[in-house]
Amino acid sequence: MEQARHLGPKDTGALKALSHPLRMRLLLMVSEIGPATVGILAEHLAQPVGVISYHMRQLALHRLVEEVPELARDRRERWWRYVPTVELTLTPSEFADDPVGQLASRATMLQWVEASAEQMRRWVEGMHAWPPEWQDASVLSRMGPMRLTAEELQRFVDELDELVARWRTHGESTDDSADRRQVIFVCHAEPLGPPPSRPA
Repeated sequence: MEQARHLGPKDTGALKALSHPLRMRLLLMVSEIGPATVGILAEHLAQPVGVISYHMRQLALHRLVEEVPELARDRRERWWRYVPTVELTLTPSEFADDPVGQLASRATMLQWVEASAEQMRRWVEGMHAWPPEWQDASVLSRMGPMRLTAEELQRFVDELDELVARWRTHGESTDDSADRRQVIFVCHAEPLGPPPSRPA
């Protein structure tokens, strides 16, 4: 069964690896399309094969991707896949006493924001090529604001996680019809306004 992977202060190396824009795009791509060769990934991202190969090896060093030798047709062909993980998480406050970890985690999160924004742009640019039911079922909206405490926001996020997990299980246990597609759900929540003053 796929598990969640938490990246904490001991995973600074993995966070540094993910802070590179191309590596973040590669990780997201293999998580979405499944196993792929370096050639397939290079074609998708319009990058030289040698560059893709180097960055995939860097991701593999931190167990973010892994080789799939059984798919290779010869010794030169190398297939890669996303290490089966339902989600990657990090808790920013864990890096409070770790300046290097703060920089690495922040850079990783910024790369994830950039990659997600690029994915949203691709959808909006090409959405009218999809059938009307897919266009209308997809969501690009801003919801809120809600007046919540930090504890209430955490409860909201936990409930949302449970909802996503339920629908993920549904998708895996239902017959694979021709209309069933991979769907990505991107969520972002943040407090508005300046941070509260800290006691002296």
